[in-house]
Formats: sequence, structure tokens, C-alpha cells
Amino acid sequence: MALLQPIRFISKDKTQFYQTLHARVDSYFKENNLSKYANAGIFLKGIILLTAYLLPLALMCWFQPSFGWSLALWALTGVAMAGVGMSVMHDSIHGAFSANPRINEILGYTLVLLGGAVSNWKYQHNNLHHTFTNITHYDDDIGDKPGLHLSPHTEVKLSHRYQWLHAILIYSLTTLYWATGKDFMQFFRYKNIGLNKNTPAQNRILLAQIIGVKIIYFSIFIALPILSGIPALEVVAGFLMMHFICGIILTIIFQLAHSVEETTHPLPNEHGIIENDWAIHQMNTTVNFSRKNRLLSWYVGGLNFQVEHHLFPKICHVHYPRISEIVKRTAAEFNVPYLEHKTFGNALRSHFALLKNYGKLPPMDELMG
Repeated sequence: MALLQPIRFISKDKTQFYQTLHARVDSYFKENNLSKYANAGIFLKGIILLTAYLLPLALMCWFQPSFGWSLALWALTGVAMAGVGMSVMHDSIHGAFSANPRINEILGYTLVLLGGAVSNWKYQHNNLHHTFTNITHYDDDIGDKPGLHLSPHTEVKLSHRYQWLHAILIYSLTTLYWATGKDFMQFFRYKNIGLNKNTPAQNRILLAQIIGVKIIYFSIFIALPILSGIPALEVVAGFLMMHFICGIILTIIFQLAHSVEETTHPLPNEHGIIENDWAIHQMNTTVNFSRKNRLLSWYVGGLNFQVEHHLFPKICHVHYPRISEIVKRTAAEFNVPYLEHKTFGNALRSHFALLKNYGKLPPMDELMG
């Protein structure tokens, strides 16, 4: 596997968009005497979601309810699992939850409770996705997967033709794959492409940590309920339900930000240059949705404000609704696009329209050629 070649963002137009925007956002916090990090409400939300995630498992192990009630508790766990990932883990690993790095580190390890490894998430999400958003072969979020084609610059295969019909099934498996094989695949990929620059000794420790994460995770969510007396088949059925629900929620929410009709997928030129300002590149490749829906914003941890998140990833999501007005106004002044869908339904329709369009096979003569 080839090393990942460096990419630079260089715009021919010396725009002051991001500098102006950054200054205005900084002024907003200073003028209102606000911290850029979480407030008491976000800490309370974290407690609520973590409780909703772990308490059902404890209740199942203690009371051992009927299979129907157990499935209901596993379903609640799946909804809460996605909420913890979006509202607690995500901000923490970005360093946006607290001004104290130690608190961010501790809360970032809630990812272990989701079955994932922190190091790989940082490589994939913080480093690749946030820097090279929607750039083919660099942003793993749009990388081709079995039965799923999300980039206009890669080959369309027969298995992609009806991806708009089977995408939900694939999405339902994402966190299950994450908890089992994805971290190991990423560990070797990021080492081979040069993103992971650890020494061999450091990587041996890292691999051992990833294995340890899996042991802890499956001990809590599989071994513990079985040892408490719940039949193994019931535990496996509930565990799968939890992951199916969580996988669909997480994948849909993240897909609506970048894999919709309105976004672009630029490629670097022969010199490895994206001919655009980095911030404007983010504006072209990122879309908001349902900015006025407070309940949705609460649950998804502000991930419906992806424009603001990509521009200011170290600001806690609680501030995004107010910041979005500053971003939208500044974008209009500089003639920069501010992409958004008014409703969740509109965003979902756009995503599935993209899936249908990107799944179209080329004409037969091209296939034969």
C-alpha cells in the first residue's frame, strides 16, 4: 500500500473569509463572557446518556426480565450508545468538551464502551476526515466499501447499482464491524500509508491496547449478561439489535453532512494542491440540517451543525446554534456557500438521491471497453 502523499490547500484568491469569521467568533465569546467548552447542561446530558446506556444492561443482569422486555432494554441501549458517541465521545476527542485536557482524555475513553479504539478514531476522523473532507482516497468516510459507493471518482461496480435500497442494511452493520474488525484493519492501513508514525515498539503496545479494548467491551456486553444467567442466544440477539440501531443512527447522521447532492468532491492537481482555501473547501463539502430542531440538536450533539463543527472543531457543540448565525452572515458577505437542509427529511432525501446517482453503472459500451 502506497504512502499517503501530502496535500496542500492553496487558493489563488487571497480571501479573508476565515480570518474575519474567526475574529467574529472569538469576539462573540469575549463579549458574552462565555467559555468555548461545555456548560453544566452538556455535563448533565452526558450523565443522562451514559446512564441510559449502562443502566439497562445492569437491570437485565439483575432482574433478568422476559425476552421481550430484554429486547426493549437492548433497543434503548442502542439509542443511548449512539447518543454517547455523538454527544460525549465526539467532542471529547476533539478537545472541545473541557478546557482541561485530562477531562477530555477521560471522557474520550467512552469510546471503549462503544467497542472502538481512540487512536484509530483520531487518525480517521480528526486527521483525515477533518483535514481532507470529501477528497477521494484521503477521507476514509467516503472510501468505497462492499456494496457502497460514495465518491464520484472511483469505479462503480455492479454491487453498487441498488445501493440506495440496501444502504440501510450496510449502515446497520457499521458499529458491529467497528467493534470486531475495523480497528485492526485501520491499525495496519494507517501504519502502511505512513499516517501512524509510531516506532515498532510503540505499535506493539498500541495493538495490545486495541485487543484489550475488545476484551473489555465484549466482557461487559456479552460475557457479563451470560454469566448472570441470561441465555446466550438472548444476549446475542439483544447485542445485535443494539448495534443495528446504533449503526443506523450514527451512519445516517454522519452521512447527511457530506454525502448529499449539494456537496463537492474536489481532487488535488498534479502537484498535490487543492486549489482552494481550506475553510472554503469545508464550506463546499459540508452541509447542515435541521438547525432549528432543538431536540434533534440535543440528541445528536450538534452534528446537524457540521459546517460550524468543521470550521471550529475545538468549540463545544452547545455553542453551534449561535455561532451558525455568524457563519451564515459572514459567508454571505464573502459570497461563500452556506449549505443547509431545513429539515431532516430533506437531508435524508438528498442522501438517498446521491446514493441512487452514484450507483448508476456507466453505459454498456464503457463497461465493454
